[in-house]
Amino acid sequence: MRPLEYLRTRREKRSVRHILGKIARTTVFKLVVTSLAVLVSFALIVVIIEKNHVSYTYIEGRRVEDPANSSNIRTFGDSIWWAFVTSTTVGYGDYYPKSTAGRFAGVLLMFFGVSLVGVITGNIASWLVSKQLKEGRGLKELRLKNHFIICGWKREMGEVLSGIMDRNRDFTASGIVLINSAEQQEIENLKADKKFSEINFIHGDYIDERVLKRANLKGASRVLILADVLVKGSVQEVDSRTVMSIITIKSISKSIYTAAELLDAKFERYLRFSNCDEIILSTQYNRSLIANASAGSGVSHVISELLDVHTGATINTLEIPDSFVGRAFGDLFDHYLSKDRTILIGLLENTGNFFQRKKEAIREAQKTPDISTLVDNLKTVKSLVANLPMINPRTDYIIKKYSRAIIIEGSSAEKPA
Repeated sequence: MRPLEYLRTRREKRSVRHILGKIARTTVFKLVVTSLAVLVSFALIVVIIEKNHVSYTYIEGRRVEDPANSSNIRTFGDSIWWAFVTSTTVGYGDYYPKSTAGRFAGVLLMFFGVSLVGVITGNIASWLVSKQLKEGRGLKELRLKNHFIICGWKREMGEVLSGIMDRNRDFTASGIVLINSAEQQEIENLKADKKFSEINFIHGDYIDERVLKRANLKGASRVLILADVLVKGSVQEVDSRTVMSIITIKSISKSIYTAAELLDAKFERYLRFSNCDEIILSTQYNRSLIANASAGSGVSHVISELLDVHTGATINTLEIPDSFVGRAFGDLFDHYLSKDRTILIGLLENTGNFFQRKKEAIREAQKTPDISTLVDNLKTVKSLVANLPMINPRTDYIIKKYSRAIIIEGSSAEKPA
């Protein structure tokens, strides 16, 4: 056997042993094993008593067996069948003891059967109640795949979630997981809305690896970190936790797409060092809108209209057809111009998972044998920025790999006066 195959086989065996060990430690498994042992014991006792309990009668001078008074439990198989039928209170009556000792054993088995049903029913009810309580308190361990994790809490969380779900139609409510330390009452109030009733909730600190693993972070496709209003402290403390959470998330899964909200732009560089794919500077956006509004240009209304997920006209990014990679921006502009109500305004470069983008760029940079060229290439790699917007470039600007088209699509319906 090859070394790799041997190691893989060993890992699989350890995994099977771990699963079997986990099952063996469960209360239900122990209960089943104990019950089977008791049933087999009763069956063994009864077959020993009953197999020799035979009555005879005389017919025409001949001694023959009397079936009416003789036991019909003669083999261990018959006894096992009788024990299971009796303990489960089914009572088919095809096999039953005739001797006094056998009937006494049967009475004991009946009491055991009634108790067994009560214990099993109680354990199932207890498990269901425990599961419900864990789910309500956010302590449940999830087994989702390709889900969307949202860490943190906002004051108008319902409106925030509504906007996120409207903008991410590929995720249903059951595919969204909230991780925060909100009170159970707040979560229940949120889930009282039918739109959010199936959203999953994990209670805890999203900096903690154990909490993230309960949300099955490795199986998730996207994570959004909100500037958490539940954090007691200054703006710097809120942003510090955001940075720490991104570091923790990327240490568990480097391939997951991450977006994080910051209140202070000074922390942006730390998120870039942590390979955060998308950074939201919410306070800076607000300042920019205020500055534009002060100029009387009306730009703030334009931005609000384009960012509002409920309007007809929206700004969006789309995958660029492979045939346009390496071609001029003007060609792509003409392509989208031919579409109904779609205008190309720029390119978004280095999209997707930024960690993978940098790894690929480093591999490409190292292909040259020239040391000076290699150094220049590595400097270029170091300067790469995730999701870099190129707004209204020259028509001869060459479209790079892993770029997306920035477009304005649709138009607002006529609004009432």
